[in-house]
Amino acid sequence: MRFQTQILAFILSLSIFGFSCSSSKDSDLATQLGLGNPVITEIDPPSGSPPIGSNPGTTITIKGRLFSADTSLTTVKFNGVSASVLSATSTEIVTVVPAGASTGTLFVTKDGPVLCDENNGDGATNCYGRTFYVDCYKSFDSLYGEELGVSYPNSKTFEITGQTGTKALRIDLNPDGPTNVKISCDTYLIYSKFSKTCGRTNVGTFSDTSTWIFEPTLTFSSYYTVQMFVTAGKGDCTVSFP
Repeated sequence: MRFQTQILAFILSLSIFGFSCSSSKDSDLATQLGLGNPVITEIDPPSGSPPIGSNPGTTITIKGRLFSADTSLTTVKFNGVSASVLSATSTEIVTVVPAGASTGTLFVTKDGPVLCDENNGDGATNCYGRTFYVDCYKSFDSLYGEELGVSYPNSKTFEITGQTGTKALRIDLNPDGPTNVKISCDTYLIYSKFSKTCGRTNVGTFSDTSTWIFEPTLTFSSYYTVQMFVTAGKGDCTVSFP
């Protein structure tokens, strides 16, 4: 009886092993055929810039599994804005951050019925999303050194050491409403600010000192992370929230 029990246990273990191998093979086959919902495991780099002026958008590599290897059946959207798909395999998609992109969910979809969910819930079909951050300064390749981060409501001071100089700023606004941002330098200044989609607005011209301004206050109606360039003469500058 004991021998029979051992035989039954051995047969059962073989059955379980065989089922496991079969499931694994089925799963591998599904992956090779691209069956099932796509999954993003990495976005490299995790932030980038749309085209600004003559500077092109950042090239992005999306890594994962169960992508379509057909570029015509693959779509990539940056917070709702469609991007060109340069190449695609079942595990990797190469694209470029498009004009009009802003921080939000990057979705990858494939052929078939599509239903996207930023939380990638059970109802999501042929679609997968992951957060992507738009960083306008990426387009300038750290031209003005490291950005100075300023977060509401705390002010921060920086120094211009040369006769004139430019500082790159990253300012987190008030998440609960409109925000006033004051830039107070020892000298007159000019600045550039970027919108959520990296549209650039220049105030003042470097070569025309009559366009330089003193202690401007900027008003922003809603929250986002504002990126700016501030050019001023030698001395201190303070960013505050009056």
